[in-house]
Amino acid sequence: MNDAVSFGRFVLVVFLFAPTLRAQQPVLPNGYRSVDGDRVRAMRELCVATAETGLFSGAVLVADQGQVIYKQAFGMANREWEISNTTDTRFRLASVSKQFCSMLILQLVQEGRLQLDDRITQYLTWYRKDTGDRITLHHLLSHQSGIPDFTSQFNYRGMISRLSFDRDEFIKEHCSGDLANEPGTIYSYSNAGYIILGRIVEKVTRKTYEQNLHERIFKPLEMNSSGYDRNRYVIPKRASGYTCGPFGTENADYIELDSSPGAAGALYSTVEDMFLWDRGLTSDVLLNEEYRRLMFTPNGDVPEVKAAGGRPRSIYGYGWQISTRTHPVTKRTTKVVSHGGAITGFRAMENRLVDDDAFVIVLCNLGDRYGSSDVWKSVTRLSGELVHVVLGEPYRMPPKRGMTQDQRMYEMARSKGAEAAIDWFRKSGRKAAWGGANVAVAEQLIRDGAVEDGLRLLEFDVEMTSGKAWLVRRTAEAFLNNGRPAEALKFVAKGLELKPNDERFLEIQAEAEQDLNVSSHDK
Repeated sequence: MNDAVSFGRFVLVVFLFAPTLRAQQPVLPNGYRSVDGDRVRAMRELCVATAETGLFSGAVLVADQGQVIYKQAFGMANREWEISNTTDTRFRLASVSKQFCSMLILQLVQEGRLQLDDRITQYLTWYRKDTGDRITLHHLLSHQSGIPDFTSQFNYRGMISRLSFDRDEFIKEHCSGDLANEPGTIYSYSNAGYIILGRIVEKVTRKTYEQNLHERIFKPLEMNSSGYDRNRYVIPKRASGYTCGPFGTENADYIELDSSPGAAGALYSTVEDMFLWDRGLTSDVLLNEEYRRLMFTPNGDVPEVKAAGGRPRSIYGYGWQISTRTHPVTKRTTKVVSHGGAITGFRAMENRLVDDDAFVIVLCNLGDRYGSSDVWKSVTRLSGELVHVVLGEPYRMPPKRGMTQDQRMYEMARSKGAEAAIDWFRKSGRKAAWGGANVAVAEQLIRDGAVEDGLRLLEFDVEMTSGKAWLVRRTAEAFLNNGRPAEALKFVAKGLELKPNDERFLEIQAEAEQDLNVSSHDK
């Protein structure tokens, strides 16, 4: 048989069976795309589309088998000077910083200078003994100490985070409260534990926490663009932080990094340096295999609090979360060692696919206003989809950004009044678990002169979630500041039922009563 005949029969067979072959190709659910062998193209399209939503500004790096396969920057490092982000722009890591603290602690354990069952009071001798004698380094590392997280205090964002404290003073005032639960019984995320760990590192080494970072981690790994962030430092290529709100982007609020978050979240780095960190975690250069395994092993002997997911077994190791992800389409499972970070003006998400030797880091100089999570969801979604792409799995593009609920409520209140907006919200609105779903809208209305509509929306928010002291306090302040002292006193009464002897409620009460007395005297 000649070659021409053989080739012709081959073509005929392929033609006849082509429909069958096509039918065997997997059909992806709506919204999913195939990588089609070009991961870099898929990553580029995914990142560009995410940046175009306005909910991401930062840098991305993806590595596979120890090699960087994609890195790119998006948005502005400084919007006022129109300076673009680059892949060597330095971003705040927020809680991604915790893994560096756990590394320092485990290095000292490896050297025999610390033990994981050591107690707080062995190193901070002034710490309250009734709790400090029961809390171990293991409890602090794994978020099982029972120490309440100071970031949940009502005045953390508005006051505590902006003040400079001596480190021991801060721990005494804000990391030494009565325990929320018995140490070692439940996982409950607490920044306080890592601030204490950072101070213990200083006590044992007789060096600053910053010195330890540079000598023990950054220098050996040549992470020359990473460091401990301080506001007074002049740091080349440091990104400015911004807050994404429903009515525009603003400069992020000031935060005093050294007092809090300190060792729990005050580091900065670049996506390129974070890749060096990932590589350093695969060898004995910083820590031997025994202790690295310990760092990446979930402490699953305790359950999680409901706010953390309520799983029956904690997935937190030492400074890392360890989980197994299942792709929703292919059902392939992947072990992921990860951590996220959120601080005013910045978001971060890091994923290490240890069994596949892949790495994804997303750093962002955009944050959410209090009570919102749009930027956080955008960053975590982007990171998760990049994980799918690096593994060659189907992925989804980000949804188009339409009119937000806040914008819809604002437009409705301005055109039809607050009651019309409230009627719409009752039927179609999305409540916020933390309360205050309409605070941003109400405050924008007040700024724009629609005071009555703004105050009515605040009042409505309190009606929906009357148990949130911060919301009642904010509403009382708004009524007082807009010449409604009698109404302000009504909200003060509600607030004092929730928090008796609360200083701010008492201050508002005194101011409101004084205003009423002056008004009565004038009459």
